[in-house]
Amino acid sequence: MVRRVVHLRPGGERHERDDAELSSMRSLDDGDAATSIDAPAGTADDSAVGAENIRAETIADTSRSAVGDASVDGTSATRATKSKRRRKQRRARGATSGSDPFSERLRALEREIDDALAGAAAFEEHGVVNGARDAVEELLAFYADLARAFRSGGAREMLIRLRMIGTADHVDGFGYDAAFAARVAPLLELLYARWWRVELAGAEHVPAEGRAIVVANHSGGFFPYDALMLAHALRTRRPGGGRDVRPLVEDSAYRFPGLGPILARVGAVRASAENAARLLAHEHAVAVFPEGAKGVGKYYRERYRLQRFARGGFVTLALRSGAPLVPVAIIGAEEIHPILAKWQWLARLLNVPYFPVTPTFPWLGLLGLVPLPTKWRVVFGAPLDLAAEHGAGAADDDLLVNRLRERVREQIQTMIVEALRARDSVFAG
Repeated sequence: MVRRVVHLRPGGERHERDDAELSSMRSLDDGDAATSIDAPAGTADDSAVGAENIRAETIADTSRSAVGDASVDGTSATRATKSKRRRKQRRARGATSGSDPFSERLRALEREIDDALAGAAAFEEHGVVNGARDAVEELLAFYADLARAFRSGGAREMLIRLRMIGTADHVDGFGYDAAFAARVAPLLELLYARWWRVELAGAEHVPAEGRAIVVANHSGGFFPYDALMLAHALRTRRPGGGRDVRPLVEDSAYRFPGLGPILARVGAVRASAENAARLLAHEHAVAVFPEGAKGVGKYYRERYRLQRFARGGFVTLALRSGAPLVPVAIIGAEEIHPILAKWQWLARLLNVPYFPVTPTFPWLGLLGLVPLPTKWRVVFGAPLDLAAEHGAGAADDDLLVNRLRERVREQIQTMIVEALRARDSVFAG
């Protein structure tokens, strides 16, 4: 603390050094030596010196107070911000003081994710944050469920909860879990609207109710994305109201570990004539991909060239059930995983239908499994009422069934060619 020094000279003349001049000479901390008085002996008595000393200290204190006020004004905003941050931290510590370490880490993760999403506000207009937030909330809800299980029964209860993954309280005869499908819907919407930017045309051709068979080309890839996107499109964007469609997925997809239960819970059904007949008998709409495994595993050089349709099962179903056939062309899905080669020796070792080699897989590891963001277009054609044209008895005429099968194949191939001519780029559409 800087003190004002008062010098009393022999003639009674007083000389005061101001703070600026004195600070250039020396600086003293608070609590240092008292004010020094430099006066010759006998020039003034003790009381005069004490009075002058008190007045000098009063003036110096007033000056320091003014300087301090100006400094507070200049830093008040910063101090208020720091104080507010400290209060928030104290509240956060208080809220978690009675919780277990697992819950504390969970809350910390939630705060970090909120901060990250808040910083990505620039992407709100693209809907990326909303989709990511929904997915994160589902993940955090799962972790919270594990935390509750751990608190109630320890590690044993948590392991039981982990083993229950894949089960549901209410499923239909094919394993469809409506609650699980609702949780997965935000992810499907993100893929549909933002990743592949799907364009839909002619969806009104699918009947709003009653049995129907949707017939489409199949994509090459590791996962039946085309089946899920087709079902999602009709459920959420069909003009006049959504329509649930149950896609029939070939057996080869169920050989990949863990994939079968996921597909069943989101509404897919293992492809077979019996399963299709059961669904149609209950007035469901089904989606079939007659190319089968050959369509999924086709090479990139064979993209959009329809493989030979397996038998004529969907035609027989249409004739016997009276369900209309709705042809569909899907553009963009056959380029998300460009298959350049197949390592069949490794496929046999892993017990999978095929082991594809793409520009990204297996070279980039698991990252190579991420599908490319191609531009999709899904086009529905006018329905075909084969039962009305030929009667239910025509299902026993193999020659007619084969001819009708090739007729549908030719129509879908024509739709694919027309859609390809209308696009300018694989990624821009």
